[in-house]
Amino acid sequence: MVRLTAVSLFAGVGGFDLALERAGVEVVAAVEIDKHAKGVLAHRFPHTQLFDDVTTVTGKDLTDAGFVPSRGIITGGFPCQDLSVAGKRAGLAGKRSGLYWEIIRLVEELSPQYIVLENVPGLLSSNGGRDMGTVIGALSGRGYRVAWRVLDAQYFGVAQRRRRVFIVASLGDNGAAPDEILALAEGLRGDTPTRRKAGQEVAGDAGQSVAYGQTGYAKYTEGEVTTLSATTYKRPEDNIVVGQSQASAE
Repeated sequence: MVRLTAVSLFAGVGGFDLALERAGVEVVAAVEIDKHAKGVLAHRFPHTQLFDDVTTVTGKDLTDAGFVPSRGIITGGFPCQDLSVAGKRAGLAGKRSGLYWEIIRLVEELSPQYIVLENVPGLLSSNGGRDMGTVIGALSGRGYRVAWRVLDAQYFGVAQRRRRVFIVASLGDNGAAPDEILALAEGLRGDTPTRRKAGQEVAGDAGQSVAYGQTGYAKYTEGEVTTLSATTYKRPEDNIVVGQSQASAE
């Protein structure tokens, strides 16, 4: 069986890396600028080639390390400081969260089959929702089918409430669809919290934000798997047109 390969951007101490390894994926490269976190990566993942700076690493660097885009996954928990409701909310225009565009640069160079991203729920409301539209539009405009969902760590065996937006994208219509990947069963590991209501979504209580695009807007509902393909389509339930250009903001 041919193994999937992966590159972990903004790797931290290797959360994505560990999950990928446990799933049988070969993590061939990781990029992390913090020297202490990089030391943890070197210790825990001795066979992974490490790079310091996402702004200087190239697609060739990653393929030379063993990344095979046609069976490859790029992951990244890109910086959240400019998106968090606790910060100044500079959004994707901020110096830190704006590093998202380095992911897009590498996606353009490599065209990986899959992309898995993570950030704080504040991404959904940053800049009135426009930043989420930009994130999704940048992927959809490059031929990716995209789905996103807010998941809470407390429902997956972690003893803390930690809600995060997970974005999954696949190139074209090959392989498992992103919405299938994010259609997770409730409480995959560990005990279900006793305060949880029967039938509650993995994501917890639903919330909404709106992202305005060039010719309309896309409504993001937390607690649901929302999908956007490169082909424009209309969702009959809310009569909103979304698609390749409409989800991105100028």
